[in-house]
Amino acid sequence: MNVFKQPLTVSAVMAMSSTFLNDVSAFENGEMQTDNIAAETSDTGFSGRIRVGYISIDNEVEARMQSSAIGAELNYSSASWQGLTANGSLYTTQKIFHDDEGSFFGSDGDGYAVLGQAYLKANIENTEVKLGRFGFDSPYVDMNDVRMVPNSFTGILVTNADITDTTVYAAHLTDWISVDSEKPEDFIDLLGSDSVNVLGVVYQGIDHVELQTWYYNAKDLADFFYVDATVEFDNITLGAQFGKQSDSSDNNSGPDGDVYGIMASYTLNDFTFKSSYNHVSGTIINGFGGGPFYSNAADHTISGVLDQDALAVGVDYSGFDNITLGLLNVAFDKGADEIDLFFSYDFGNNMVFDFIYHHIHDDGKMVLAMFNVGF
Repeated sequence: MNVFKQPLTVSAVMAMSSTFLNDVSAFENGEMQTDNIAAETSDTGFSGRIRVGYISIDNEVEARMQSSAIGAELNYSSASWQGLTANGSLYTTQKIFHDDEGSFFGSDGDGYAVLGQAYLKANIENTEVKLGRFGFDSPYVDMNDVRMVPNSFTGILVTNADITDTTVYAAHLTDWISVDSEKPEDFIDLLGSDSVNVLGVVYQGIDHVELQTWYYNAKDLADFFYVDATVEFDNITLGAQFGKQSDSSDNNSGPDGDVYGIMASYTLNDFTFKSSYNHVSGTIINGFGGGPFYSNAADHTISGVLDQDALAVGVDYSGFDNITLGLLNVAFDKGADEIDLFFSYDFGNNMVFDFIYHHIHDDGKMVLAMFNVGF
């Protein structure tokens, strides 16, 4: 029943790119992951982030579980030499008071530190190449910064912008660290796949229109195809998405199905009203991250459920200074529905506090709070 397995980060769902219209794109996703206070080593020298987190889960199966942790991210980017830079990010998460709920920690329940990013970057005219460990955001592969340490990947990533208004992405990925993996503290294979090859095209040449299409070949798992289009008319945003996942495993254990989605949002003064719908034929998964599906709740998604439907309706309010409030209800055709309440306060100076309450009916309830300070 996908209980407490795929939550979006609190700041991600509070971002104005939408609470639940989770349209993960290569050109927008930076706004969706913890405001990316220090997630990308883009400036020369050191930068970073301190994060304090608390999580509490109650359900009918187990007693209440809670954890608190303090984490840090330290980034470094060297000065450019002949178009080459060296970049790195060190992540750590450590227990504060409780450690009953394990998603803040490693597979052994303890805190850990990991060199999450360590890559060389080369810029040659309109082409950028990354080699090593790096963060990457796309529909089925993303940093999914949902707990104390974001996802990152080992491999090579090539980005090219030779074609006007078009960005082409090509990647070969071999390992990852992720809160969703068996060992979050170590780089291991991607959901049992030896490697994932990625090809994506993002087009922004039409005013108020965003188009993207992606193909992923996950060896011994599945082939993933994805396309979406988003159109903005003043205070109205409309979107449509389609994904196809084809099992390529030897034992028929991979996903195999199609997903369709539509979404709409309307902004009136300080309110943004939103609705989205997804229909699945067969079985699909989120991929290697939080998943791009419009109807994603903050915890439950349409991943892993045969012939699933989901309808999401919600509203955001930003009429108070530095405060954003959100309410979201997602009705799943199969499994527990979910109601999410969001609160975010921006203190300025790269300090943000986020709070989310999940009510997941028969599956229980969850509280997640994060305080981030960037430097």
